Amino acid sequence: MPPQTVRLVARKFSGVCLALSLVCAPLGCTATPPAAAPRHDHWIPGYVFGIWGKGELDVRDDCPRAGAASVRIGATWSTLLVSLVTLGMYTPREATVRCRVRP
Repeated sequence: MPPQTVRLVARKFSGVCLALSLVCAPLGCTATPPAAAPRHDHWIPGYVFGIWGKGELDVRDDCPRAGAASVRIGATWSTLLVSLVTLGMYTPREATVRCRVRP
């Protein structure tokens, strides 16, 4: 194959890949859209810059049937703002629990 033909095929292939990625990225390009998993947000208390305090979270309270698909514990803008306003005396963390979706 001549080099010009190889370059032309490569350009067309990369153009098709770029077009597909631009179309599929915002749309998701899945056969069936996934069902929205229920989401539950909780604040877990902490005191003196998070040194003291014991937060317990039972995900079975939020997801009794299917269980939890994911649990994220961390700081958010609202918890950081509360920590800043209280000068670190109260430093909560936010826990986000997403339940599994049963098919």
